[in-house]
Amino acid sequence: MVKPTIVFCHGAWHNPSFFDKVISILEPMGYKCVTFSFPGAGNVPAVKSLDEDIAAVRAVALKEIDAGSNVIISAHSWGGVPACSALDGLSKTERQRDGKPGGVVRLAFVTSFILPEETSISDVLGGPLPIWVPDAFPDEVNKDVFYHDLPSDEADEWVSRLRVHSLATFMTKTKSAAWKNIPTSYLICENDKPIPLELQESMIATVKNEGGDIETERLFVSHSPHLAMPEKVAGFLRRAAGENWKDDI
Repeated sequence: MVKPTIVFCHGAWHNPSFFDKVISILEPMGYKCVTFSFPGAGNVPAVKSLDEDIAAVRAVALKEIDAGSNVIISAHSWGGVPACSALDGLSKTERQRDGKPGGVVRLAFVTSFILPEETSISDVLGGPLPIWVPDAFPDEVNKDVFYHDLPSDEADEWVSRLRVHSLATFMTKTKSAAWKNIPTSYLICENDKPIPLELQESMIATVKNEGGDIETERLFVSHSPHLAMPEKVAGFLRRAAGENWKDDI
């Protein structure tokens, strides 16, 4: 079986190195793993909408798809928002119908926002800003919010890597919902503070109610499972890719 390419979409304030532990597990197994940086994270001046972020993930996905690859889009946290608006016409089914190679065969969300069309993160959170904004809080708060199950020195290192992020991207509404056309896997993180369990389950219920094809797995882990439990995340992605892989999840 030819394994799909996995495109990783990082969350707000973070960068692609967040995925390094998981990628180091998957690449020796034959998975091509692709990362990139969203313009919304770290750019000064800040972007004013989701448009540049949507274009970024679409360009990366298209490069792999046009080369004939089957692609899994794996989004973490905020990364699910631009990802779901970027994939119109890129599903494997749509590409085959149009006589084109490759396509997105699955979405694999890890404690990610998964929103309907015309919805922003601020809509879901019930206010203009999230309750956690690294730009506004001291390092110890960010350490507890994002990395509370990591060793203290490792958590400090990740806090030092946080970047500024465009708050406009939290208030821009989505343009489409790729999960309506592409089968989806979702890893629920039960000890997540920024995206609490109740919010994850509510978003998943909305997907199901609107006809989305979604399968879920669960871990008792923080907002950063790629760092705290990389083997488990790798196993989740292997199953999303169609492997009959079992661990003690």
